[in-house]
Amino acid sequence: MKTVLFLFALTMTSFGFSQDDAVKKQVKIAGSYGFKEKNPIKVGGGEMPVETLAYIKKLRGPNGGALYYKKLGKGTSYDNPNPDLTHRDKGILYMYELREDGEKKTYIVYFDQYRFEEPTPLKGFSFKD
Repeated sequence: MKTVLFLFALTMTSFGFSQDDAVKKQVKIAGSYGFKEKNPIKVGGGEMPVETLAYIKKLRGPNGGALYYKKLGKGTSYDNPNPDLTHRDKGILYMYELREDGEKKTYIVYFDQYRFEEPTPLKGFSFKD
C-alpha cells in the first residue's frame, strides 16, 4: 500500500501537482464547488462571459447530456484588491441555471469571471472529451 501511495505521489509531482493539490481538487469536487457563492467556479476572462460559456459548453450533466443554461443575474460581490482583475471596486459573481437535456432538475451555479483557478467539473458532472 505504501508503494502505491508513493508511486501516486511521484506521478502527481512529476506532472507539476503536489499531493496537497490533488487533495484540494478532490475536496472541491466533493464539496460545494460551483453550487455555493462562497465557492464559485473561477473561470476568469473579465466582464464578458466567454470563459463561463466555454466552461458550460464543455460540461456534461450527471447523465452525460449537454446542458441548457440561463443567466439569472448577479450574485454577491467581493472586495477587489487587484485592479488588474476589473476596473470596479468589487468583483461580482454571476448565477446561471443549468439543466441537462431531457431532464427537469435544474442547478444554480456561481461563476467568478474575474479570478481564475483551473476549473474542474461540478460534483456528479463531467467534461466532454
